[in-house]
Amino acid sequence: MIELTTIPTGSQDQAKCDGGCKGCGKAHIKLLGHDAASLHLRESVEAALLSFPMAYKIIEIAEPNAIAALGATALPAMFLDGQLMVQGRVPSPEEIVEMFRDRYLHRSKLHRLKTVAVAVDISAGADSALRFAWSIAHKVGAELEVIYAMDSIFDGHTPSASGFLSSYQRTMQLELDTFIRETMARMGVLYEAPVPRSPGQAPPQEPPLLRSKVIYGFPDTALEEHSKKVDLLVLGTTGRGTLGKKLFGSVSIEVSKRAHCPVLLVPLEAEFHGFHNMLYASNFESLSNLRIQQAVSFARHFDGQVHFVHVGPGGEKGADLERRLFESSYRESHPDQPFLFAKMVSDDVTGSLYEYSFYHRIDLLVFVTHQRSFWDNILHRSITSEAAVSTDLPMLIIHSDDDML
Repeated sequence: MIELTTIPTGSQDQAKCDGGCKGCGKAHIKLLGHDAASLHLRESVEAALLSFPMAYKIIEIAEPNAIAALGATALPAMFLDGQLMVQGRVPSPEEIVEMFRDRYLHRSKLHRLKTVAVAVDISAGADSALRFAWSIAHKVGAELEVIYAMDSIFDGHTPSASGFLSSYQRTMQLELDTFIRETMARMGVLYEAPVPRSPGQAPPQEPPLLRSKVIYGFPDTALEEHSKKVDLLVLGTTGRGTLGKKLFGSVSIEVSKRAHCPVLLVPLEAEFHGFHNMLYASNFESLSNLRIQQAVSFARHFDGQVHFVHVGPGGEKGADLERRLFESSYRESHPDQPFLFAKMVSDDVTGSLYEYSFYHRIDLLVFVTHQRSFWDNILHRSITSEAAVSTDLPMLIIHSDDDML
């Protein structure tokens, strides 16, 4: 039985429904339109619900102002839990079932990847992180935000006088834009810093694909706060390897442990050549269909192959269950990219992962954690590992509790 509601513009009921599944637990399906195609869309949704039972509420919106307020540009259109899923056409029931199956995946920042941020310190080596981040953003069609965290004029938690602060910010903004322009020029990309707008002047209709921003505060805390606003944060590391002794406790490592979005750690002088093979560091905390789908979704942005690798002691129980879960989550793998699962017997987790990476030409290490203590544990283990000190592999860290919109 479909719970069908027609909601007028601006009503309190409409506001309550915009929260989607977070509020009442039901999937909120909004169908926009008022013609025959819209009726066809509703029939397709109803057919999908017959084969994919779940708690839901269908909301039909036909009033033009209400449709415009939701941001749809073509009809018919369908929203699922506040996310625009399709517009201008009627998907098949099978396609809609896939939307329902991946319902929570569409709320994942890693799946969306609309905004990538990279933090730089305008020093030698920082340009590699910028080049890497630009290549990723260009590949997935995301906007790139280059961030500089300004903290040198702070005394404790008290900033300098506002006049000097404003002047210093302008100076750092000019230096940041110069740094970006010179770095991008070496890649054959023209960067023009935006011209400051006069008071009351409207912002450009289309945001730039590459923009810069100076933020205030100690780098670790400022970047942690800024990570709430982006889908992926790219951080460079100094020295060889991302987990060596010299780096433990650095800004990049500290931010990677506390960020509110996935963090990509890029080793010094790393160049982006694609993520053809990604190693998903499997552990029993990763036994979640959604978390696996997030990693697979990220790999698909780059036509990459995911290697699910579990390292544990001999006789460890649960590996068969783990493999079956990964297989079910990887149900749509490309014929040229079959499911790969490896079980390695060892007490040296990090060393075994890097050994596998070497022999299978891994381009990216992926750690998905439910509890941030797991990431701390990996770091502590790796300090004593020669493999960790010598690696040139970038690492993607996903704290699953902070990767949802």
